[in-house]
Amino acid sequence: MIEQYWIKLIKRIKRVKLNPNSFIFFFFLLVSAIFWFFNALSNDYVATIKVPVQFINLPENKLTAGKTLSHVEVKIAATGYSFLKYKSGTFNKALINLQLHSIYRITENNDKRFYLLTSTIKNEIAGLLDGATEIKSISPDSIIFELDEVVKKKVPVIKNFQVNYRKQFMLKDKMRIVPDSIFIRGIQSLLDTIDFVYTEHTVYNDIHDSLELDIKLKKMTGVAFSKNIVKCNIPVEEFAELSFILPIDVINKPKDFNLKLFPSEAKVICTVGFSQYRQVFKQQFRFIVDYNDIKNKPDRIRLNLDKFPEYVSTVRYYPISVEYLVEEND
Repeated sequence: MIEQYWIKLIKRIKRVKLNPNSFIFFFFLLVSAIFWFFNALSNDYVATIKVPVQFINLPENKLTAGKTLSHVEVKIAATGYSFLKYKSGTFNKALINLQLHSIYRITENNDKRFYLLTSTIKNEIAGLLDGATEIKSISPDSIIFELDEVVKKKVPVIKNFQVNYRKQFMLKDKMRIVPDSIFIRGIQSLLDTIDFVYTEHTVYNDIHDSLELDIKLKKMTGVAFSKNIVKCNIPVEEFAELSFILPIDVINKPKDFNLKLFPSEAKVICTVGFSQYRQVFKQQFRFIVDYNDIKNKPDRIRLNLDKFPEYVSTVRYYPISVEYLVEEND
């Protein structure tokens, strides 16, 4: 075809030896090559091109399942100009309306596998070609595909975005996604593998006030959502830092022994929103050590924060362990 002319031209150029008249020679060679090329484009050729296909208007409550042929190979007769256009451009998909074509079940025992004769989709493919192009044949001679029942399933929505708060600000309460679950539709085999859907990944920076955001759900191939956007309520408030020094209690201590701790007190530091600042008291916190932890005779015994209010956050304390002395009671 046209490529063969270019190969011949390149071979001729390689055989030419440079001399003072080389530039003149190459000029006339280039002119002749251009005339030669356009003359070649006006000739007719037969070759195979790939045409993408897509099924539309499937039977009610049916979807394609598994792998489906994405393109067909079409043998055509056309001018070089047409082939140049087909090779350099991008084909639109040939839309195959299944409601206008006869499809056949492959076996009586398998109600999912069907085939379509590609000879019947000649008009759809011809609509993508120019009028001077002749379709000689289409390969393969049939397209095999699966049609599966469409089912519905309810799944929760999982947060997949990140919120970075301004310094001295924090989350006041739990984030709430509305709705917290949606219905999804697709083929049974696919929906069996899906237990939840994610929001799109987004990062929100410098948040210092309560927000209500519209957040898109992350799309899934072959799955339709009852909602594509959910709302997320993010309650935000400024926080303060509190600290208390508390005594350390000993649990599981035998009556005949006493456990002295060094130090006998520990400091707890936490953050709390301004709305609950006045509701936090020292008595709501408790440090403990367990007497049973000294059975292996460690050098220090670990300290545990046994109790603290649920609405405080970023709780930390020190020391995390203390020295001890076991004394026998008289």
